[in-house]
Amino acid sequence: MNRYLFKKGLLNFKAAFIVSALVLMYFSGSAYAYKKIQALPYFKHKTMKVVIQITQDSPARWKLALGNAAKVVQIMSAHAINYKVDVVAYGPGLRVFIKKDDEKFYPLLQSLNAYGVNLVACHMTMRAMHVREKQLFPFVNVVYPGAVAYIIKKEMQGYAYIKP
Repeated sequence: MNRYLFKKGLLNFKAAFIVSALVLMYFSGSAYAYKKIQALPYFKHKTMKVVIQITQDSPARWKLALGNAAKVVQIMSAHAINYKVDVVAYGPGLRVFIKKDDEKFYPLLQSLNAYGVNLVACHMTMRAMHVREKQLFPFVNVVYPGAVAYIIKKEMQGYAYIKP
């Protein structure tokens, strides 16, 4: 009987130790403790500015980048926060903006444009790939001389740079 109580007491001690360690981690601010971090209040009186790059010839990457833009629009709109989002395509990623290459992204691109997302194609890439402006979707803007300089300019203006 004493052995049973000892084992039971030891188990209770271990359980109490684990619970107290978790409580201590939570209140101490340890990196291992779970806390909710609210980033949105920072943007309440500011404009969230994001530039998202598309450079790879991968529909999966295109979907990820455009999904990131859509999430920014969705979350910022829901919280009445001003936003500026630019999606910049260059290199093989330019194909996402070409009409005949992959039209399955057309509805999403059109929707993003309707919500104020600036869709930007690189002029240097267009020249290298022999793509004319009329081959792009009508709501896509072309940046001169190229997208890299455009992204640098946007970063200097305070835009966050996202490369999915």
